[in-house]
Amino acid sequence: MIDVHISLPLTFTINTDRSSLRFSRNRIKFCYSTNQKRRSHPLKVVQSVLNNCKSNLNDNGASEEAKLLLERLYAQTQRLEEHVSKDPHFPRDVWLGLSLENLESDLQAALAVLKKKEEDLQDAKRTILLERSQLNNAREKLEKQEEEITVAYRKQQELEDELKQANLNLASQARLIDELKLQIREKDEGIAAVESALALKEDELKRMGADLAMKSEEALKTNCELKSKSQLLTEANKVVKRQEVELQMLKKAVVEKEKELELSVKLQKLEMERVEVVEKNLEKRTMEWLLAQEELKKMKKEASKQTVEMNKTVNDFNRVKKLLADVKSELVSSQKSLVSSRKKIEEQEDFLKRQMAELEEQKKGINTYMSSLKDAQIEVESERVKLRFVEAHNKELERDLLKEKELTDELQQQLKREKSYLQQATEEKSLLQNELEHKHIEFEKTHKLLQDKASELVEAKLEIQHLKSQQVSLQLLLEEKDLEILDAQKKIENLNQEIIELQTLMSSKEAQLDQTTAMLKEKDERVEIMQNELNDTKLKISEAEAAVEHIVDLTNKLVISIKDGDDDNSVLKLNENLSLNLQQQLFKKPTDNLRLQKKQLETELELTKESLRRKEMEILAAERSLTVKDEELKTVQERLEAKEKEFEKMKEEMDEETKHHTLPQDNAGGEDNKIGGDLEIERLQFEAAQLEIEAATSALQKLTDMSRDLLNKAGRSLEADIESRSIHIQQHDDYNDGVDDIDNNNSRFNEVKVEVSRLSSLTEQLLKEAGIFVDAD
Repeated sequence: MIDVHISLPLTFTINTDRSSLRFSRNRIKFCYSTNQKRRSHPLKVVQSVLNNCKSNLNDNGASEEAKLLLERLYAQTQRLEEHVSKDPHFPRDVWLGLSLENLESDLQAALAVLKKKEEDLQDAKRTILLERSQLNNAREKLEKQEEEITVAYRKQQELEDELKQANLNLASQARLIDELKLQIREKDEGIAAVESALALKEDELKRMGADLAMKSEEALKTNCELKSKSQLLTEANKVVKRQEVELQMLKKAVVEKEKELELSVKLQKLEMERVEVVEKNLEKRTMEWLLAQEELKKMKKEASKQTVEMNKTVNDFNRVKKLLADVKSELVSSQKSLVSSRKKIEEQEDFLKRQMAELEEQKKGINTYMSSLKDAQIEVESERVKLRFVEAHNKELERDLLKEKELTDELQQQLKREKSYLQQATEEKSLLQNELEHKHIEFEKTHKLLQDKASELVEAKLEIQHLKSQQVSLQLLLEEKDLEILDAQKKIENLNQEIIELQTLMSSKEAQLDQTTAMLKEKDERVEIMQNELNDTKLKISEAEAAVEHIVDLTNKLVISIKDGDDDNSVLKLNENLSLNLQQQLFKKPTDNLRLQKKQLETELELTKESLRRKEMEILAAERSLTVKDEELKTVQERLEAKEKEFEKMKEEMDEETKHHTLPQDNAGGEDNKIGGDLEIERLQFEAAQLEIEAATSALQKLTDMSRDLLNKAGRSLEADIESRSIHIQQHDDYNDGVDDIDNNNSRFNEVKVEVSRLSSLTEQLLKEAGIFVDAD
């Protein structure tokens, strides 16, 4: 920081001391040195802020001038001091007079310089204050930046921690993804298996759908097959009845076994009662044995007293011992027999419990078998209903046989497939019969196993557990198959809907083709009618040309006569001749009047001839356009036929691909998308062809309308001319009237011109609308 304080007096007197000058000089030097020292150590952080102030302070030229002036003052003061020191007797007034002027000038200059310096210093203070404020702002900004850096560092650490956690999470997610991929692969394998099964089922369903569209020969064969199937159903009903009888027999056997079990239970109860009686007898004998022991003790006591009688009772005592030993042996044997009987009873109870459990399981199996039989009966009834429905459908197909004779070859191939399908069905039926026989044999074996001894029960338990596990697995498989069947049914319904939509599209396209063919036939008929009309018009035109040629000859004669006469007299003579001829012809026959009128209307006929020639040219152009349109229609028909053939080929390829469809769903989906795209392209091409046909038909209709209008207008104009001529011929009573008729003919001739031009413009517009361009020449 720079603090500069300069306090100099603004007014100087003559009595300025040397000390004050030295003090001021030293003070200025000190301030200048401090400024240089302080400027030599700027802050590194805010050098950019201080560079401006350094340039402003160092570039001041007034400081050098102030230095020079102060040095001059210092030198003058030194000189004055030297003069005073040399001759102290030098008068003060003289000294003042000599140096006053110089000092005043020098001091004024120094004051001016110092004032400038003060102003510069104040400016420097202001700049310093501004720079301080800038430095403070910079410090605040730096502190804020440091805080932001610390916050950012903390955020970075947090982000690093989060990244570590995210890496851990990603690793765990990668593991989970790998596990999910494995599961997905397993599921894809299962789906591929299901898709293969579904593809087989779809092939079977498509075969069944093809079977529904069979013809007369197939209808007869299906009737025969239906009869055979009805016989098979009757046989199946008989088999079901037999199985029901067998089930009833099995139920009776089970009831008998239950009775036997009840008898065995009763026998066990009797044995238990016997055991209880034996136990009571044993208790009695034990009591007797205890009493006998007590008696022996008493006998021993008495033996001590009666030694004499001892010899007599020794034999009795031995006998009693033998009896006791026998009783002991009997007790031991009875205890052993009780233990063995108890074990046998327990074993028999366990055996009975096992038999009861097995009987319950057999009951459950019989119930399930009965339910399966009921389901089979329901299926048989549903098959009967289906057979009836198929019979009705076959009747409808027999009605439609006449319409579908062209597809006999395909139907023969379908018959072969149906035969293979029937063979497969018969093989499956034989396999089912073999399985039924096998199950019947297993049932007999289990019946024999029930009659076996307790030694075989352990193996039976193991087999039962194994069968239970198989049953659980089979139930799970059945549930999975049920789900697969439901999915297959849904897909079959979707396929049926798609087939119906395709059939509707085919029928609509066939109807459109029929409509287009009918329209083309109608257009051909219209073209023939137009050609006939054109021929008629040509005949009329030829007749008109003959009349016009006759009129042209007459006009040529008139022109020759006009050329021979150069003056107006010839014209007057011609007018007089015409008037005389008209007056003479008024009294002649109507044929003479017609000749005169023809001469008058030569010019009109020439113009009409030209217009007719133009019309002929237009008609020829229209005929050419019609031929071009006919060729275009032929090309369109050929394209339609080619596209129909391609469509039939696509159908055949679709059928073959659906028959030989064994690839997984991804490839199948790609092929279906390709086929769908080809079908869409074919449909768009077909629609474009239809639009071309419609445009051609509209153009033909416009051309026919145009030709008819032209013919009608030409006929009307000719009739009007003939009528007007006949009317004018009948009304020619005077020469003046003849002249008026000529004027009227001229006016009508102009009207005919206007009408012809209007007709030509209309024809050109119609030709442009039809897409036919005719040159103006």
